[in-house]
Amino acid sequence: MRLSWSFLLLCAACGAATSSEPMQEDRSDAVVQEDKDLQPLDGRAIVCYNVENLFDTQDDPAINDADFLPTGALAWDNERYRTKLDQLSEAIHWSAAGEPALIGLVEVENRKVVEELAATGGLKKASYVVVHHDSPDERGIDVALLVHPEFAEVAAEEPLNVPLVDDRTRDVLYVRLDLARKGKLHVFVNHWPSRRDGDTSIPKRMAAAKVVRDRLDALLKEDPEARILIMGDFNDSPADASIQQGLGAACDAVSKATLFDLMCMGQPEGHGSYNYQGEWSYLDQFIVSAALLPLVDDAKAFWDDRLLFRHPRYGKSPDKTYAGRDYKGGYSDHLPIVLRLK
Repeated sequence: MRLSWSFLLLCAACGAATSSEPMQEDRSDAVVQEDKDLQPLDGRAIVCYNVENLFDTQDDPAINDADFLPTGALAWDNERYRTKLDQLSEAIHWSAAGEPALIGLVEVENRKVVEELAATGGLKKASYVVVHHDSPDERGIDVALLVHPEFAEVAAEEPLNVPLVDDRTRDVLYVRLDLARKGKLHVFVNHWPSRRDGDTSIPKRMAAAKVVRDRLDALLKEDPEARILIMGDFNDSPADASIQQGLGAACDAVSKATLFDLMCMGQPEGHGSYNYQGEWSYLDQFIVSAALLPLVDDAKAFWDDRLLFRHPRYGKSPDKTYAGRDYKGGYSDHLPIVLRLK
């Protein structure tokens, strides 16, 4: 998987999405791309990170954020919030060895916390463009995308609702990016329904997979060579039905599939992005279209001792912010995943 990322940028532009509903916001005509003088993505990383409940300290009556208040069960105050912003900025910067071109964020409360993270530490000088929409999730947690303006321009964005029976979940965030030399990249940021309810939650993740697959099929019908990046916390592993059957993502590079899951291709044994009772798995994943696959150099979790601690029973685990209601002061209960292209 080692071809030049510059090759991607020299190729013809991919087609725009087709949908029965209009885009939430289309920016493609706002600025002529050549005037932006975008830089090629050579050598830049893409990071996706479940940041474990990045809430501010203000009460929002529209959502269930009571625990994340100074008077709440978690005693979430401004000092803890600022510490978390600093640590998340560090973790992202470490994982990319600099400023990522794109940052997919999972478990953020609102646009404000995303903007404040983007303005923290080593991320600040990039002046990231924030793409965020409030989701119908009962806890108020959303997904977001940070776009480095030197390397990509947001052409269109849309929250894709996941219809569930008697339940609500996070929207999938779809973003179409313009790159240098008329390149296009379609990005989906996901946070699929939790596994907390056991097998009864499987249809919920299948519903999320269908939403992504339907939009994906529309993109590929318009342009079979569309370059598509799907990332996020899927609350399933690459071997589960929602990924294998719902999305149709393969783990074999020689497959004739239209999607390929990078987190089941050449991963170090025993690694993952999340540890549950001593078992590591890749709930956080990068999935790419067939046209993007040859341009991928590497994709894996960022395993670094600064983001890990040794659990007395389960061994190395992500250094989380909370264990239940016990404040640990760590980074997140997930590790960031990093995609590199050449």
